[in-house]
Amino acid sequence: MIKRIIITLCLLGIVFGGVFGWRAFVDSKIQEAISNMEEPPVAVSAMPASSQVWVPEFQAVASLQAVQGVEVTGEVPGLITAIHFQSGQKVRQGDLLVELDMSTDRAQLQSLQAAEDLARVQYKRLQNLVQRNMAPQSDLDEAEAKFKQAQAEVRKQQALINKKQIRAPFDGVLGLRMVDKGQYMQPGVPIVSLQAMHPIYADFSLPQENLHQVEMDQHIEFRVDTGPEQVYEGRITAFESKVSPTSRNIRIQATLSNTDEVLRPGMFGQVKVEFGQAQEMITLPQTAISSNPYGDVVFVLTETEESKQGQTLYQSSRRFVHTGDTRGDQVAVSKGISENDLVVTAGGHKLREGAKAVLNNQVQPAFSPQPDVPNT
Repeated sequence: MIKRIIITLCLLGIVFGGVFGWRAFVDSKIQEAISNMEEPPVAVSAMPASSQVWVPEFQAVASLQAVQGVEVTGEVPGLITAIHFQSGQKVRQGDLLVELDMSTDRAQLQSLQAAEDLARVQYKRLQNLVQRNMAPQSDLDEAEAKFKQAQAEVRKQQALINKKQIRAPFDGVLGLRMVDKGQYMQPGVPIVSLQAMHPIYADFSLPQENLHQVEMDQHIEFRVDTGPEQVYEGRITAFESKVSPTSRNIRIQATLSNTDEVLRPGMFGQVKVEFGQAQEMITLPQTAISSNPYGDVVFVLTETEESKQGQTLYQSSRRFVHTGDTRGDQVAVSKGISENDLVVTAGGHKLREGAKAVLNNQVQPAFSPQPDVPNT
C-alpha cells in the first residue's frame, strides 16, 4: 500500500514538474523574443540649437493708471437743468459740463448786489462828510465795514452760483454719463469719469534683489494685446518709498507716451526693463527642457544610416544642461549643448537614452521672445 502511494506521488511530481518546466521554458522564449524585438521609432519634433543675442532683462505685468483721473462730482445740491457734454467726449480744462438750477441764486445775487451798491454810496457820502468835518470818523468806519460786508456777501453768492456750473478740472477724455437732465443731484454723486490719457502711468513690481539694476529715467518697453506688435516706450519716473514686507517687492512707476490714446487706465500689459551687456546665448523653446531630480535635461538626435518606411532614423541621447534667463517662449542655455545640435522640442517625454526617433516637424512649439499678452 505504501509502495503504491509513493509511486503515485512520484508520478504526480514528474507530471507537475514537466508542466511547470514547460511553462518556464515557454516564458523564457517569449522574453527572449521580446528582448530581441526592435522598438518602433518615436515621432518627435526637433530643431537645430541656435544662438541669439540676449540682453539681460526683467519682465513683469504692469497696470496702467491715468496721470490724472477723477469722478467728476458736484459740491452743492441742485436740480440739473442742462448737460453740456457727450459720453466719450474730449474736453479742455474749464469746459462747462453740467448746470444746476440757479434761478433763486441769481435773484439772491441781484438783491445782494443792490445792497452792495447802497453800501458803496453811503460809504462815499460819509467820506466826503468826514473830510469836511461834518461827520464823526466812527460813522465812516461803520459805513466802510458794512460796504465790505456787502461785497463779501456778493462774492459768496457768486461762488455758490459758480459751484452750480460744474466744469472740467483738467484736459482729458470723459467716460459714460451717469446723470440725466431734470435729476436732483446730491453733493458727491458721480457725474462722469474724466481721465487724462497722455501721458499715462504703468505701475509694476520688482523683486528687491533686482532693485540695484534699475534707476530713475531708465528706458522701458510696454506691450499690450491691442494690435499687432504694439510697443510703447517710456521711462521710469518714480519708486515707492518702501519695499512690501509681505512680497518683498517694490512698486515702480513708469511714464509712457500715449499720443494715439490707445492705452486706457486699468489695462494690463507686459513691461520689459533691460539692463547689462548683450551676449550670445544658445536659445531653445522652453518645451525642449524637462526637469528631474538631477537637473534640467534635453534630448539630442544624431542621424543614423538606417531608415524606416523612407524616413531617416535618429538616435537619441540625453544631455544635462544649465539654463539661464527666459523671455517669452524661449530659454537660454549656457552649458550642455552646442550650436547646431539637433534638439528635441516636442515629444521628448516618450524618449529614453538610445531610443530611435523619426522627425515630424509639421507642428513646432511656440518660440517667440514676445508672446501675446492677454488683455484683461
